[in-house]
Amino acid sequence: MLVYTLKRLGGILMTLVLLSLFTFTLSRVVPGGPWAQGAEIPLSEQQIQAFKEKYGLDLPVWRQYLIWLGNAATLDFGRPFTEPERTVTALIRDTLPFSALLGGIAATLAIAMGVTLGVIAAAYQESWIDSIVTSYAVVIATVPSFVMAFLMKYFLAARLRWFPSGAWGNPDDWRSVAWHLVLPVAAFALPATGGVARWTRQCIAEAMASDYVRTAYAKGLRSTGVLTRHVLRNALIPMITSFLPLYPGMMTGSLFIEAVFGLPGLGKYFVVSSTNRDYPLVLGITMFWALLIALTYFLTDVLYGVIDPRVRISERQR
Repeated sequence: MLVYTLKRLGGILMTLVLLSLFTFTLSRVVPGGPWAQGAEIPLSEQQIQAFKEKYGLDLPVWRQYLIWLGNAATLDFGRPFTEPERTVTALIRDTLPFSALLGGIAATLAIAMGVTLGVIAAAYQESWIDSIVTSYAVVIATVPSFVMAFLMKYFLAARLRWFPSGAWGNPDDWRSVAWHLVLPVAAFALPATGGVARWTRQCIAEAMASDYVRTAYAKGLRSTGVLTRHVLRNALIPMITSFLPLYPGMMTGSLFIEAVFGLPGLGKYFVVSSTNRDYPLVLGITMFWALLIALTYFLTDVLYGVIDPRVRISERQR
């Protein structure tokens, strides 16, 4: 298991280095810069030169990258061009809790609802229940989250006035925050339930068609016992592999959800930094997101090895 874990960590490190090299090089070779026409930092030629010297942009690209990589190893991603009063790390630290709370709740809700619907559909295959669940999953998965957000905000907030139309609420009152998060969480989670439900149904249906399930039924075991002891345990492996990556993808923020409901999350800053060519902020957010994704897949691999002993056995035989 130790060798298995070390191999995965080595792969993560190599992936992060290659991604940083690609992202850094791309940000430098594309024409223009934070001082280009239409950017938020209009500068003269003399100011542009002074700006480059201040941030080291006048150095060769390879040297800029080595300096950046050395600083990034200590989680120092520099200071944003547009907000130099705080570091990139501080900006991520300040905005991530908003996106993480929204995305974490939405991912948990999507998995809970999707798995429940998928289990029901698989348990009643080829029935009207299966048809309804499958139709719902297909339809809801095709609706973008920003469309869902606009529809919910228009009908449930603007027209019916059942929920707040946006903002974060009173940070000192968790009830106010929870009430303001109802629509953003629902708009973010519902489209994701479709894919979760379909994958859950497929995994459970494949497990139910296995020989060991037919043997369990032949022994006279009840359907509930077969489903919980045999089917779900074996279907859990591919489900974990697919569902855990939902968390980093949703917890790092959604530009559309945050924009529609006016939430101060991380997704907004990523788009603004890309538009303004804010190199430190773009690289910092990209690497943070990549690290979170990589750690999630690492955790998934480790759990895969814990749940399925065949993975550990195959690693030992290599």
